[in-house]
Amino acid sequence: MTRIRRIATLGTAALLALSLAAAPASAKKKPDSGSFSYIAQIDCGDGPREVGSTDDLWAPLVDLETGAKYRPIAWKVSGEGFSVDETDGKANKHSATCAYDDGVATGTVTLKKGPKDG
Repeated sequence: MTRIRRIATLGTAALLALSLAAAPASAKKKPDSGSFSYIAQIDCGDGPREVGSTDDLWAPLVDLETGAKYRPIAWKVSGEGFSVDETDGKANKHSATCAYDDGVATGTVTLKKGPKDG
């Protein structure tokens, strides 16, 4: 093996090792379910997913598996002795109505389509 080829091979191997070591550090962390007031199941027609929800009605719902955030724009839920029917935006082709159940309240939540970044 020539000297140039040997240097190129070692350089490539070093870059590969560095990229493999950096991959786990750049992976998105799963959210801690203990940081949410409610753990809910939502189903937007593509299967149920578990999300974290806080006491703030308009705070994003956070997918506990992927960390994706979903912005609620309307709530129509009820539980024992209460009901919530609130809207903070118009439902349109860029929204999805999802079944919602957190063990305390059940009903529907309308989400702006597509995960919210950040």
